[in-house]
Amino acid sequence: MASLRIWQAVGRRIRPTWRPTGELADRVGLLLVAYGAFKFSNWLWLAARVPGRTALLANLVVQYLAFGSFCVLVALALRRPLPNLLRRLRMHRLLWMSPLFGVLAMLVVGIGIGRSVAGNHLLIDDANAMAVCGARAISTGHDPYRVEEIPCLASLHLSPLLATPYRAGPLASVRVYPTPAQILAAANTPDHGGQRLFSPLGKPPLDPLAMVPVARTSGSMRAIWTLLPILGLLLLVLAVAGPLWPAAGGLLLLTYFLNGSAVNFAANGNGEAFAYVLLALSVLSLRRPWVSAVCLGLAVGSNELAWFFLPGYVLLCWDLRGWGKRIAGVLLTLLVAVLPLVVRYPDSLQAVYNTLRAHTFPLGSGPSELILARFWAGPPRIVWLLATGFAIGAIWIWGVWSPRWRLGAAVLTLAAFWLSWRSLDEYLAQIPLLALILILVMFRTTRSAQDSTSARAAGREVQATGSAAISPTG
Repeated sequence: MASLRIWQAVGRRIRPTWRPTGELADRVGLLLVAYGAFKFSNWLWLAARVPGRTALLANLVVQYLAFGSFCVLVALALRRPLPNLLRRLRMHRLLWMSPLFGVLAMLVVGIGIGRSVAGNHLLIDDANAMAVCGARAISTGHDPYRVEEIPCLASLHLSPLLATPYRAGPLASVRVYPTPAQILAAANTPDHGGQRLFSPLGKPPLDPLAMVPVARTSGSMRAIWTLLPILGLLLLVLAVAGPLWPAAGGLLLLTYFLNGSAVNFAANGNGEAFAYVLLALSVLSLRRPWVSAVCLGLAVGSNELAWFFLPGYVLLCWDLRGWGKRIAGVLLTLLVAVLPLVVRYPDSLQAVYNTLRAHTFPLGSGPSELILARFWAGPPRIVWLLATGFAIGAIWIWGVWSPRWRLGAAVLTLAAFWLSWRSLDEYLAQIPLLALILILVMFRTTRSAQDSTSARAAGREVQATGSAAISPTG
């Protein structure tokens, strides 16, 4: 009987409501609108090569406005308290019929992933390929950071056009981005005078290590492997979301359609998905300092994006306890899990540093598109670096000085990379997932505390009323 009552209680807690209400639902509904703006911006970026300079410029302007709207909506969804105007708009109405929304998202995304995995039609980039070749090198006792990119792509039967070219050697005079013919010519040149023309493995050592178990399997098996942490994250998010789990789960699954997101990378067998899931878990477990710190430490040892998120993580923990545990947890994790690999492969840190400072070509969304579209030559690369650093600093200071906007500023520190020289999609595509988890963790707890306080106050009022009713009168 006790176990039956426990299961009944669990059922009541997670029973989805067809018409959810309350501030938490308002925030999730607003984030759903923000996702739509970001997806629209992402779609315009993929279609940016439209004919005609006027049409292309119009595309970029609308794209930038959509991305700006996305950032504003994310900041509003995480504002404490939610603005009164948004309360009156009752954004929770967007979540009506959310169980149906969750089922449809699961079907559409599941079919898309299933067809890609079954047919081995995976979108593999050079970073993913280098992680696999690095994992193969580890499994045979070799240094993964000595693997060359062009032979690695050839071993996986991939085109050298996927390689990331450096502005060096025969490509030093290229102004915008090398053409396919220029990349192939550089790849087929036997001697570059000792210069490296293409990017080697430039990720921290846990990145290739995560792919060792599936390094010599097919692309489909690698995708199944990388989808496992996504499945675990999805189950945890569903558990945390309570009655809102259909909307939260559906929104998480929809990030599959954002290039570079954790779900998108996992579905294509990209090992970077492990790092992004760890980053999400560090936010999901914010109120458990040791667990959060271990996840963050593993993410730092897996991907440089976690390095750039450290200022945002500080903002997330600004009002929380356990700073000593968090710092100790990150340092101990790096000491136990990462340092032995750095000792084993002493060139790993230098490889990551060289990749970050390498003379690459502009790529991605943001102002760098104006260079790719030949609207302007653009300032030197150092100016882009300083602009990105200034944006991160400005957003961080905004979060420090404005407690109401602190959570939004923490997540939007990643949005500063929109200004970078290589504004890669994976830097920005993690924002919706992190914002969703943060809403569920921070505001669901707050709402639960408010409900408990209201219930206790109501109980005291009823008790006082009852005592007054039975007290004798003169």
